[in-house]
Amino acid sequence: MVAQHTDTGVSRPESSAGTLQRCTASAVELPRRLAKELRLSWKFIENDPVGFYPGILFTIAVSYNYRLSPGDFALTAAGSLVYFWLYLYTFCLTNQLAGRNEDRLNKPFRPLVSGAAAARGTVVRAIVANIAFLVVGVLLGVWPWALIWQALTLLHNVAGGARNWVVKDFVIASGVPLMLGPAWQMVAPLTADTWRWIWALAIPIFFLIPVQDLRDIRGDKASRRATFPTVFGETFARRFLLAGFVLLPLIDHFFLIRASGGDLPAWLAEAATAALCWTIAWRVARRHGAAHDHRTYRFFEYWYILVVASAAVAL
Repeated sequence: MVAQHTDTGVSRPESSAGTLQRCTASAVELPRRLAKELRLSWKFIENDPVGFYPGILFTIAVSYNYRLSPGDFALTAAGSLVYFWLYLYTFCLTNQLAGRNEDRLNKPFRPLVSGAAAARGTVVRAIVANIAFLVVGVLLGVWPWALIWQALTLLHNVAGGARNWVVKDFVIASGVPLMLGPAWQMVAPLTADTWRWIWALAIPIFFLIPVQDLRDIRGDKASRRATFPTVFGETFARRFLLAGFVLLPLIDHFFLIRASGGDLPAWLAEAATAALCWTIAWRVARRHGAAHDHRTYRFFEYWYILVVASAAVAL
């Protein structure tokens, strides 16, 4: 019982009805708070779909390849969804805490800049989310991948690696094995096919991820952030990316999807990914400006999501 004080200074035990009312209010309020927190977490990650959907899609593709039972598939897919939500959420929290000055120029819609979240609360969220991420990794048997991702996240977001284009692009490219590896391992042990997919995606992404920086040149120059376009110049960066995206369908064909014969689904997947690559190449050369470059980067995200999803017909 909790002592309750009256105006006369005499305390009396709290009634059972009062206790029940408090418990009921708390039970009603908790789901509301959780729902509010879930909506806020989505605001932190909604602009980065490429850090969330491909991991789940790869888990589904590998599950299909191994013909999991419906029950095992449902559990694996649910675990993958939670894991990759936290994979992206932990990164975005510290990334946006460290990048508030740049975001005021480049991405004013983000929660910390728009006022939807406070810095102190975001620090608490980052601590809780990282603990939860590691716990989920242990439960799914992929904790070493989670631990490495956390270390690279700290290098990129906290230790200042994001301000150096080599470190920044290396961390983003490393996100490929640290995404596809656990996505596969949730289903089955890693194989030679796993590593073929990992390296055939990670290496091109390291060289082509500077397409992400074209849209932020103004803010990056103002904050003296060294990105590929600010270091080598916008003209060279665009020419380099143009050549890379023109050639990228060759990687898709010979190392990833590998369509052959009458395999119509694989040929269609290759045609779709090639169309996206050449669209990006054209836009890099002919569509300049922050708004156009943002859309161009979106096409790059669509390519990555599509090529990962094509594993369902390519494995």
